[in-house]
Amino acid sequence: MLLQPQRHTQTVCTLLLLLLLAACVALEQQGPVFVLEPAARVEFSNSSGARIDCSAHGSGVVKVEWLLADGSPALPVARLRLLHPNGTLELPPFPADRLRHDVHSALYRCRASNHLGTILSRDVHVRAVVRQQYEVQVYDEYVISGNTAVLRCQVPSFASEFVSVSSWLQDGSVSIYPNTDTGGKYAVLGDLYVYDAGPGDAYKSYACRTVHRLTGEVHASAYPGRIVVSEPKGPVQPRITVDKHSAKLVRVGDDVTLACVAQGYPVPSYRWYREDREQLLPVAVGQRLSLVAPGLLRISKVRLEDRGKYLCWVNNSAGEETVQVALTVTAPLSAHVQPQHQVVDVGKAAVFRCVAGGSPVTQVTWLRNGRPVAGDARFDLSRRDTLSVRPVLKDDHGMYQCFVSNEWEQAQATAQLLLGDASPELVYWFSEQTLQPGPAVSLKCVATGNPPPQFVWTLDGFPVPDNNRFLVGQYVTVHDDVISHVNISSLREEDGGEYTCTARNAVAQVSHSARINVYGLPFIRPMPRITAVAGTDLIVKCPVAGHPIESITWERDGVVLPMNRRQRVYPNGTLVIEHAQRPADAGTYTCQAQNRQKHLARRDVEVQVLVPPKILPIPAMTNLLREGMRAAIPCQIIEGDLPVTFRWERNGQPLPSPGLAAVARRLDEYSASLVIEHISSAHSGDYTCIAQNVAGTVTFTVPLTVNVPPRWVIEPSDASVASGHDVVLHCQADGYPVPNVTWRRADGNAPGEYKDFLFEPNAKLHKNGSLEFTHVGKESEAHYVCEAKNEIGTGVSKVVFLKVNAPPHFAQKSKQVQVVKGEQAHLQCSALGDTPMELVWRVGGQRVADARYTTREQLLDEGMVSELGISHAYRHDTGLFACHATNAFGHDEMTVQLIVQEVPEAPKNVRVGEQTSRSLTVSWTQPYAGNSPLTGYLVQYKPVAEAWGAAPAKVAVPPTLTTATVRDLAPAASYHLRVLAENRLGLGEPGEVIQVTTHEEVPSGAPQDVRAEAQSSTEVLVSWEAPARDQWNGNILGYYVGFRAATDSGLSSTGMASAPPFTFKTVEAGAGGRLVLSGLARFTAYQLVVQAYNSKGAGPPSLPVVARTLEDAPSMSPENVRCRKSTSQSIEVTWEPPPVEGRNGIIQGYKVTHQAVDEWFDGEGAETKVTSSLKTTLQSLAKFTNYTVSVLAFTAGGDGVRSDALLCRTEEDVPSAPGGIKAVVSAVNKVVVAWMAPPEPNGVLTGFTLYIVEEGGDGARKKLLNPAADSHELVRDDSTIKFWITASTAVGEGEPTKTVIVPPSNIVPARILSFGREMATAWKQELQLACKKVGVPSPQGWWRLRGRTLETGGRKQINKDGSLTIRDVQSSDEGNYTCKVENSLGSDEISYHVKVRVPPEPPVLAVVGAQADGLQLQWSSKKNGGSAVLGYVVNYKRDYGDWEELQIESNVETHLLKGLWCGTHYQLYVTAYNRIGTGLPSDIVSATTKGSTPIKPTGAQLLTSNATVATLWLDTWADGGCPILYFSVEWRDLRGGEWQLASANVQPSERVFSIADLRPSGRYLLRVTAFNNAGATQAEYNLTMAPHAVSGVPEEPAPTEHLDHVPFYANAAVIVSVALALIFLLALFVVSWLLVLRKRHVAQAAHMGESPSLAQLQNQQNRDQQYLAVRVAHQGLDTASYKTQDSADYIEDICPYATFQLSKNPYGESTYSGNVYSGPYHSVQGSFVYHDLKQPGAADTYKSRHKQEVAGEYSKVRRKGGRMREAESQESDNLGSTDSEVKKILTLHLPISEYDTLGSDSEVEQEMVSFRHRRVHRDSTSSSETSPSSGRKSYPSRKPKPKGQVAGKRQVRTSSGYSSHTDETTFSGLASKRASACERVQQPGRFSDSHHELSEAECDRGRKPRLSRTRDTTFQINV
Repeated sequence: MLLQPQRHTQTVCTLLLLLLLAACVALEQQGPVFVLEPAARVEFSNSSGARIDCSAHGSGVVKVEWLLADGSPALPVARLRLLHPNGTLELPPFPADRLRHDVHSALYRCRASNHLGTILSRDVHVRAVVRQQYEVQVYDEYVISGNTAVLRCQVPSFASEFVSVSSWLQDGSVSIYPNTDTGGKYAVLGDLYVYDAGPGDAYKSYACRTVHRLTGEVHASAYPGRIVVSEPKGPVQPRITVDKHSAKLVRVGDDVTLACVAQGYPVPSYRWYREDREQLLPVAVGQRLSLVAPGLLRISKVRLEDRGKYLCWVNNSAGEETVQVALTVTAPLSAHVQPQHQVVDVGKAAVFRCVAGGSPVTQVTWLRNGRPVAGDARFDLSRRDTLSVRPVLKDDHGMYQCFVSNEWEQAQATAQLLLGDASPELVYWFSEQTLQPGPAVSLKCVATGNPPPQFVWTLDGFPVPDNNRFLVGQYVTVHDDVISHVNISSLREEDGGEYTCTARNAVAQVSHSARINVYGLPFIRPMPRITAVAGTDLIVKCPVAGHPIESITWERDGVVLPMNRRQRVYPNGTLVIEHAQRPADAGTYTCQAQNRQKHLARRDVEVQVLVPPKILPIPAMTNLLREGMRAAIPCQIIEGDLPVTFRWERNGQPLPSPGLAAVARRLDEYSASLVIEHISSAHSGDYTCIAQNVAGTVTFTVPLTVNVPPRWVIEPSDASVASGHDVVLHCQADGYPVPNVTWRRADGNAPGEYKDFLFEPNAKLHKNGSLEFTHVGKESEAHYVCEAKNEIGTGVSKVVFLKVNAPPHFAQKSKQVQVVKGEQAHLQCSALGDTPMELVWRVGGQRVADARYTTREQLLDEGMVSELGISHAYRHDTGLFACHATNAFGHDEMTVQLIVQEVPEAPKNVRVGEQTSRSLTVSWTQPYAGNSPLTGYLVQYKPVAEAWGAAPAKVAVPPTLTTATVRDLAPAASYHLRVLAENRLGLGEPGEVIQVTTHEEVPSGAPQDVRAEAQSSTEVLVSWEAPARDQWNGNILGYYVGFRAATDSGLSSTGMASAPPFTFKTVEAGAGGRLVLSGLARFTAYQLVVQAYNSKGAGPPSLPVVARTLEDAPSMSPENVRCRKSTSQSIEVTWEPPPVEGRNGIIQGYKVTHQAVDEWFDGEGAETKVTSSLKTTLQSLAKFTNYTVSVLAFTAGGDGVRSDALLCRTEEDVPSAPGGIKAVVSAVNKVVVAWMAPPEPNGVLTGFTLYIVEEGGDGARKKLLNPAADSHELVRDDSTIKFWITASTAVGEGEPTKTVIVPPSNIVPARILSFGREMATAWKQELQLACKKVGVPSPQGWWRLRGRTLETGGRKQINKDGSLTIRDVQSSDEGNYTCKVENSLGSDEISYHVKVRVPPEPPVLAVVGAQADGLQLQWSSKKNGGSAVLGYVVNYKRDYGDWEELQIESNVETHLLKGLWCGTHYQLYVTAYNRIGTGLPSDIVSATTKGSTPIKPTGAQLLTSNATVATLWLDTWADGGCPILYFSVEWRDLRGGEWQLASANVQPSERVFSIADLRPSGRYLLRVTAFNNAGATQAEYNLTMAPHAVSGVPEEPAPTEHLDHVPFYANAAVIVSVALALIFLLALFVVSWLLVLRKRHVAQAAHMGESPSLAQLQNQQNRDQQYLAVRVAHQGLDTASYKTQDSADYIEDICPYATFQLSKNPYGESTYSGNVYSGPYHSVQGSFVYHDLKQPGAADTYKSRHKQEVAGEYSKVRRKGGRMREAESQESDNLGSTDSEVKKILTLHLPISEYDTLGSDSEVEQEMVSFRHRRVHRDSTSSSETSPSSGRKSYPSRKPKPKGQVAGKRQVRTSSGYSSHTDETTFSGLASKRASACERVQQPGRFSDSHHELSEAECDRGRKPRLSRTRDTTFQINV
């Protein structure tokens, strides 16, 4: 007995151990599962921050990370987003200015993963709210007496989502909470509902308290609101005071109140309906659905079935209204995936079902390992809650998630799919082979599967032989592949046959068979006895070996098979017997094999046939048995070999089992039975008989059921419950089949007839049959019957009675009734409860007894109502009436307070006293009080234009006062006022209405919502909204927009005093406004303010906003650029960043450009290296080569200005081998050796070394030669001589040339010592091709060009030494030149291939965009003339301005031309240049920048005045988009007189300009002219001064200041001082004016007396001759005015508009060798021929140039640098042009053309006349030409731009256009051999500058003298 507990303990321990092992195994295969999943929504304030936790567990290491909405990882952001190793995402507190929407208002997801899979959390919506100060307010509510008043707590919109009302405060002391029992008077639903509002409610104030759910801040409304109660004068239709169409969202189980509130008279009634299948059904009000007040429907413990549309119908005798509420009920979402873990074999199906909870479920999605599952042929998503995977593949394992979501939330559940067994699959197998005996053989099969399969090898269906020659093995690879092999060490004949490898695991098996044929005689291996199962097919394969085999046959008892249709014999020796039978098929079979030589082999095999058992079918035992019967289940086999065993199972479990009385009995060898003596319901199930013998196993299953009638488990009983409580009626029964439990309710008060129970909303039937009532009401009291039935018997039933006891109850404990004296009063009380019930009215503790009192009672369905009526209410009826209710179950009492009062009369004698712009004082006399103490007065007021509304503005006055001050009025507004007296009953009638108008004042509010946004590097867009309407204080006339550069002090409030002043622009009036500020500094922060102004002045400025202009390319180059040579092939370059003021942004790096200056032809272009450091090393350079190096900085806005080119040179190195060597016999005893210089000298050559080796000599001897030598002659003997030569530099000796051999010779044939080669030359240069010859007799030589004999003469000439000279090389000279020499002894020839390089062709220019200060240019290049384009030059000029130029790099074809004048017309063209020179200019294009002339204001906006001073508010002018430069102000007395100039240069920063000493009451005409870059606008205004009585000059406030001014006329001393000062200033002004006039007169006289220079006289002559017709067009103008120095601008009329075009090929042959014009003088119309009669000599040229230089008469072309105003333009306007100067200009600026020889002088004169005629016609018809008085008006000079704007110009280039690269025609410092002052970048040769210039004579010093041309030339020019 003691062993039993011990065994039991061991068994328990074993089970626990197995469970623990299983758990461990399961844990090893556990994918990630969330332990803590983050919430769906995370909201927080910036002051608190947030932490979002996410953790998961699973097998191995679980990695937790956070993702963004797009699936990318959420990376840490410094101080804003932190990621902790434990998976927590932290968003720390942050300041408001660091709010980032991509961090703080983003969607996140948590991802957990391990080696088994990946899961994602639900979407986490993160939202940060910046903490802001806010205020809540309660406004007064106007309500008709008896209706419901709704007071609302007004919360700012930016905080309303997070702020909720926690309570209301009445009269500052009484708190009203949502759950406060107020006796039915109040309800808090966020808003405060005050029912049955009456006069008594008008004396109370209400404030709301709110709480911020994120910050916890509690705010109370600063000013309480009141209820204004009014008495109707007649019927009023209901007016809804809540939203007519609203939506409510509530969770299951919460309470909700649907509001329907209206005002009307009579007080309207409310009825609620619910929409059900497009029908409106009345809402059944009960315990859960109740009307807490008129119109308020409360639903307690909301259910899902409560959702839908509710309609409230409001009506009274005057009309009706409706309110519709859509109620949405949600239940928290949940998800669960079944099954949570699945192990599925590969190839089978896996099914996951998502069980979703909650409501509504709008979407169900599936994920696998964190990725969405898309439905396809294998993944079935036809039902959204079911995912079917069929068949399962190897890659389908992992984590599956179901996501359930709706509009508000999301839930997810996780399931794991593990792969189970996979059937084997062969991935490799052996093939059939035929072999000779002797060698070893290896057979291999490879399979995969789960679990890993086992291999079995057979030979012809039998196991492979077990001997030492056969070795079978297998192993598993790292990839879970199983490899098995059979190795046969020495192959024999008997080893042949069909080998089979079979891979088998628990799932299935797969096999492969192939024959191995071994040559030899037939052989049959022994076969064991074969056992077959009857009824199955028998397959026997004869194990035949040997090869070849001709036939295989089977015999039985000497008879060859087959003998019947069940037998089949296949040629491969396989015998098949279908449906084997013991008698017919058992026995001995013989296999015979034979080859072609008739050799035989035979072998016998014994076949045995076994028969499996078969069970006789057993009939089903269903619906036969009842409890207590006896049952026996027989099981008998009808065939099968003995012995047979029997066993039984029930529902898959073996019998017998504990607790189930069933006995298995063996009847005989062929049968058994299962006997149950006393059957019960527990015996129901499926019983299986299992019979088994050696041949097999067979089963048969029979169902058995036991019928049981219903019987009570819990019998129902009567119940009694108090009204409002919960009760459960239990009713539970069982039986088989399971009985159905139903409840029915008695039809009537007595049991007998029952009807189906339609469950009320508060009744619920549980699955176990119990019936539950919640908050039971009287309507649920009745008899109920519970009945349980099944198909067995009659069932059971029980009648019970549910008793609901209801004592009297008043839903409203107290109320107040007010009645006007003399009217009827009706007091009602309604009690709920069981009847009979008694209702008694008492007053003062006594029953009411008065003839005026009547009582009326009426029974209700749920109680009783009583009404006490008073026919005429008098003052003494006021009191407290009590209604007392009593029944058998209790009593209750309700009190009603009756108040009878009168209202006071209206106040009298209403008067207005003191009055200002915003306030006024009202007084009145006290009225009759109405027998009730006055509680105060109300002063009501409204604008005159409005009607008296229900709620006019008011001022409450205590009852002790009869005066009041009405404040906060709008200036310049008319109001109606009236006074009302008030007592406890309400307001009396209003008194008389008076009208009053307030004074005006300046705006009191700043513009709102001021925003600034950078538009470009020089533009900022400022936008704003108007001030609040109540702050206009009149009509807003416009706005001042102020801006200034933001400094450290300017950005702080304490530093405003030291900050620079604002610059203001004016914008016309409007509700809001916007203004683009242009011309700002690049990448500069600006402070901006906006002010509104009206007729009284400017209001306060807005708070400054800061905006920074965008980055731009640096306008200054890097400084201190230096270079030093490192090696022969590298240079180190260092520099410093550009100055801060020229960076225009954040420097991102530098571009270092270098180019070899010696590579004139076919050299590589400039190379650029980008770096971010301040130094770099240029590698892989040419040795001993000069490089130009320049550096530019770049920002995000583009590349900046390149630094001046710096010349650097690499180190020397040894030279390369000389370019060639020749050795020829020059005489009988002489040899001449010639060579070419090294192609790469790599330094300064120090000499050549000639090596000479004579035949038979002692070695080479050296001959050192001069570096300038190119040949050497030496005496020779009769021996053979070898030569080679090397070159040397200071570094050392270079490589040798090839060796040339000169054999002995007695003759001297013709030979050439020169070397032919390819030669490139610049256009218009002189080229010499050498052809040095030797020979005896002297040879003859000639030249050929392109195979033809060269014609000499003109530009081509053959010299005496045989060389060919080509002067003024043209592009047509390109080709192959061959020099050939010949004498009687031989001939020789060399060839030159000549290439000519020319300047580039003109680009095509277009203007593709315009800005206020810039134009976007784009051009395209054409042919480069054979030399790479080095850059472009953009030339541009404004009308009446000078040409400016800007150099652009060669790698760009677009450019934004910045710094232009706003609203100005420009002409532009572009030229390209290469190493040869500058190409032709493109066609001139015209464009205009954006902007217009200033816009004039109205007189009311511009002018204010008093008696003697007129004030001009200049900032009211709008600039038209272009900043105003200055103003000119003139005035004239309308009585007569000339215009008086007040000021000709009023700066726009002087926003206020005054004209003093005007005549009181005088009438004047003012003329104001505003100038900007786009032009000028002139406006005239009439001005009438104030009368002399006003002695003070009112100081109008400046736009940025508000000071209180005290008039000075109160002080006599001040008046005297002012008068004396005015007299003194007037005298000083007169004296100054006289001095100015005298100075002008002296200056004019001095000018007249000067002796004009020759250039000036010639200039005047040219003007008179050529432009007389131009001036004739302006006959009405004063011609004298154009003869002054200020108007001498004639030179611009030809230079800026003259363009010279060519009709022939631009680079054809010509006779002109001068420079070609590439400047700005480009034309498109007309033509003229200029003829110079005399070419001056060098001396004359010098004198002429010197005079012109001194006179400053070159037409100026300015580089882009600063802006030009009058001072600059005068320099060019004063420049004239002599005939020689015009000739020079045309010569220098002439494009390449076909130049003809001279014409006659008369032709020249005629062409000049033709030119003048066409010029006059063009000028007179051009619409763009303006008169000198308007178009050529002088502008004052503007300050020069900063230093940084000078950079970016073309610094070094040939100023004369195409250079021939000689001293005569080169103006560039790079092309010149010496660095002279005239080669500086600031002074191109074709232009002059009056500031500092060197004369051409000075430039000519040190140059070679020019060759004077002896023949006249004529130039064809198109104009």
